[in-house]
Amino acid sequence: MGSLVAAVTLASHGRKTLLLTDDAPPCYSESGYTFDIDPLPWTGFNRGNIFKQFLSHLAIPQEDPVENPPLQIILRRHRIELFGKAEPDLREMNREFPDEASKILSLYTSLTKSASFASSMIDKDLHLRPETPKDHIKLILNTPFIALKKRAFTAKLKAIRQDSSLGKILETQIHLLSHLDPRTTNPISFARTLSVTLQGLSYYREGKHLLITKLRKKFEADGGVIEEHPISILEMKRVVKINVETDDTQGDAIPTVYGRNIIISTYYEKFAALLEENRELVSLRKRYSKIRPSLYPFTLHMGVDGRCIPEKMGIYVVVVPDETKPVEDGNFLFLETSETGNTLRAPDGKRAISVTTFLKNSPSESNSEDLKEVANDMLKNLRFFLPFLEENIDFINQEESINISKKYRRIVGPVYGVKSPFIGMSLLPNQTPMKNVFFTGDTLIPGLGFEGEIMSGINAARLATGRE
Repeated sequence: MGSLVAAVTLASHGRKTLLLTDDAPPCYSESGYTFDIDPLPWTGFNRGNIFKQFLSHLAIPQEDPVENPPLQIILRRHRIELFGKAEPDLREMNREFPDEASKILSLYTSLTKSASFASSMIDKDLHLRPETPKDHIKLILNTPFIALKKRAFTAKLKAIRQDSSLGKILETQIHLLSHLDPRTTNPISFARTLSVTLQGLSYYREGKHLLITKLRKKFEADGGVIEEHPISILEMKRVVKINVETDDTQGDAIPTVYGRNIIISTYYEKFAALLEENRELVSLRKRYSKIRPSLYPFTLHMGVDGRCIPEKMGIYVVVVPDETKPVEDGNFLFLETSETGNTLRAPDGKRAISVTTFLKNSPSESNSEDLKEVANDMLKNLRFFLPFLEENIDFINQEESINISKKYRRIVGPVYGVKSPFIGMSLLPNQTPMKNVFFTGDTLIPGLGFEGEIMSGINAARLATGRE
């Protein structure tokens, strides 16, 4: 999405733009069911948020999303329903954890203030790595204030997490909406992450792939060109040179493309090699080497009889089978379910369900038999929440779900484990030491999850066009 957002932005400003991408589809359809390849929630659609503003500014048609669908978090002994509004959510937390009411109130108060502060830093571009002497001075002047805010919020969050159940409730939200692992870091950006559920989530009835299609059409309508072919040679000097392999390439006749600027996604399969091969990027190579994926998403796609879904079950549900165990390997299950009667996603009377867990090892490097075992364990772990699920499965293709997680892993970013960053918003810069080379992708601003990736695309386009 970062690359696509950057490309759409450039084309809308009249820049001649080529988007080189792989052939990954935005959705998977089989037996009348349609699933988004990216199963995790997208944020930033609420009024005033960055993705909403981006789509409106470009006059991209938008369907009205289902605003504020409740996020349900299910533990063995606790069930929380978050409505996306501070007062009812606070009452819900107090109802389920009455003995922790004072800590919860203290956290929510600190959360609101810290999230507002984090948002103000974003508005001032302080989430970016400093690009100018003025930026450096601005960050230095704000450092004491940032440190105080971070210390206060971290103390409140740490106090809450001492209760395993209550702490798990907060961790599930961070795992769902951020690309940073809360077990390895605890930055102030988590205040912004947790505040997302206070603003409510948005759900698109026809699927997120609809928005991707609209963005691609907008890009092409503005003169952009999309090529879904691999790159054989990439040279980045004063002029960027790319050799593209096409299906009808004969012998050495490989099409060559020349450009003034290039924006490269951290999802690019040769991104690490690119840093190794260019001496000008050596400083970024050292920084990038410290960013390690700690968890990888794996999704199982199912179609079920709608009668097995509880009437009050939300569109978004997180199930934690055992709150004493770590999140990986089936102990965190995120369910996204199509609405009742939505025949664009499932046949009449049926429901499409994507069930996502996190793994310690990348699906692309895992044995298919091991992943089948993970899929079976996911179904077993759902039994206490949906006891009639398995006998009402209308469609399931484990092999294809495994293939999707293996082949298209780069579409859905992993969770990164890093040493506690000071602010926790920017791990890599958009701007590089090479004046015509820029980056985008989830690794740049992982603390803000999907919204951070949208920001990275907009910022990359801004830098590439020299706009402030």
